[in-house]
Amino acid sequence: MMFDVKDKVVLVTGAASGIGAATARLAAARGAKVIATDIDGERIQGVAADCQCIGLKHDVTSADDWDNAITAAVHHHGRLDALVSNAGIVNYEPIIDLDLARFRKLNQVHVEGSFIGLQKAVAQMRAQSGGAPATGSIVLTASVMANCAAPGISAYAVAKAAMANMARAVGVELGRKGDMIRVNALCPGPTRTPLLEGAMPPGALDDPAHWTDVPLGVPQEPEDMAETILFLISEESSFMTATQMVVDGGWSLT
Repeated sequence: MMFDVKDKVVLVTGAASGIGAATARLAAARGAKVIATDIDGERIQGVAADCQCIGLKHDVTSADDWDNAITAAVHHHGRLDALVSNAGIVNYEPIIDLDLARFRKLNQVHVEGSFIGLQKAVAQMRAQSGGAPATGSIVLTASVMANCAAPGISAYAVAKAAMANMARAVGVELGRKGDMIRVNALCPGPTRTPLLEGAMPPGALDDPAHWTDVPLGVPQEPEDMAETILFLISEESSFMTATQMVVDGGWSLT
């Protein structure tokens, strides 16, 4: 089944690699009008060239950069239908060794970045609604770590838990206010991305022995997550909001 995102105007952050890049490419291939953004301005242009879409340098902690990204969507395509708030960083460090600056940075990128993006996207979706209930879909890429515990990743888990609960809270709030803007969190398990690869020994991603705790026995691919994101921004998920969608091969249940 291919989820229908044809002609939807979709803004994807953190799109220079990993889940964001896979989502931008797949959405574009399915006919969406994609604005791909990332703090790495050079790499995002490569992804944009692959997608034949707009690529922008974008620091998600900057309200001005969010304004620029949403303005680009409206300037080129007249509206914004979906936001995939995917930009993220990670820190593998025991909480007792993590200094306050790094803890704050994790939360600035994940929590503040998602908060600013939600505000800006909802404002645009309401502005373009012409007085009717506003429509749209917002996906926050959280993590299975929002609901699990693992050594050395506590600060990241705190930030991702905040994102997951932000999706739940805002999804309920918008619905109660009369909007038809859906907000959901995607909670991926271990996924083959540069962030994960950088934290693992060489070859570990392709070693079956490393994945014995995952019932399906392999790491996820970014394309698996991209398909789920397209489902969440398509009309096939039109009655889903305020949901944390866990896609982890069963890992969090072991």
